[in-house]
Amino acid sequence: MRTAALTSVLFVAFGYAANSQQLTLLPHVGFENSRTTTSYNDLRSFAPLGGEFSPQAGVRLDYKFKQGFGPYLGISTSRSIVLFSFTDPENGMNIFNASPGNMQLRFEGGYQFSTNPVYFNKSKQQSVKSPSQKISAKKNCGEENAAKSSCCSKSYSASSSCCSENKSKARQTINKNKGNWIRLLPSIGVGFIPSVKTDVITKMQGGQTTYEYKAGNWNTALMTGVGFEFGRNKQRLFNVSVNYFNGIGNLNKQTITSVSGSKTTITHLESDASGWNVKVGIPFTLAQKNPVMKRAEYKTHRNEGRCGQYRIEYKTRCRIIQ
Repeated sequence: MRTAALTSVLFVAFGYAANSQQLTLLPHVGFENSRTTTSYNDLRSFAPLGGEFSPQAGVRLDYKFKQGFGPYLGISTSRSIVLFSFTDPENGMNIFNASPGNMQLRFEGGYQFSTNPVYFNKSKQQSVKSPSQKISAKKNCGEENAAKSSCCSKSYSASSSCCSENKSKARQTINKNKGNWIRLLPSIGVGFIPSVKTDVITKMQGGQTTYEYKAGNWNTALMTGVGFEFGRNKQRLFNVSVNYFNGIGNLNKQTITSVSGSKTTITHLESDASGWNVKVGIPFTLAQKNPVMKRAEYKTHRNEGRCGQYRIEYKTRCRIIQ
């Protein structure tokens, strides 16, 4: 039931993200260091395997608004379970066997913020100016010249000058930020593992009862981290991220009751799991909504000057449609 609901949420989010301003697919590989601790009979916790390194692979889908933030969804591998087994409940803390558990799939979701790129080289700005901007302000569209013979040509040149000046206003300063850059991508979210099995298993081996406890068998975890996106000019090259997680769900205290002869032994087991990972990925932009420039709107009207001829005046309006 929970898996089906999560799958439905993923499909809805993917469909909504298709209309986003920027949709990015980020496959990644790396490694994860998980530390699982076990508390035996409410005594001091210890790590049966210490810090365990394991390879990690996954894929992530980012949806970014124009303000620089947006949600993300992803799937990656996880291996934080430690199989803690013993045969004598009274001495299980001292006599035990520990081994890493199987690899699991972890669903991830949360929110990510993207900063503006920071260039390693100083940005260079160059202004694009039309030659018509150098014309004196006294030479306007309605200005008449003293010589009647050149009235028509002056009016035409003046109108062309006005059109060029209007167009030049739409040409803003072009920032030519060339070279390599870096962008920070802090994020916060949750992790979910749907296939959680029984924490304590009792089985017979060689005519002896063996107890196996799945330490660090969490199903929900808090996650946070920061990514570093590197690029050149307008191209995004690769991402490097460092993330931390801490399990919070399905880590309740487990109780084992064993009977030997007329003696009953009660054993309490509890665990905690946390860790960090380093991942490297290459971003692929799937969809991006760019601003659209609407321009070159013009109309004609009759202007009865001294020559009695028609004149075309251009009115250029430029606006950005998001």
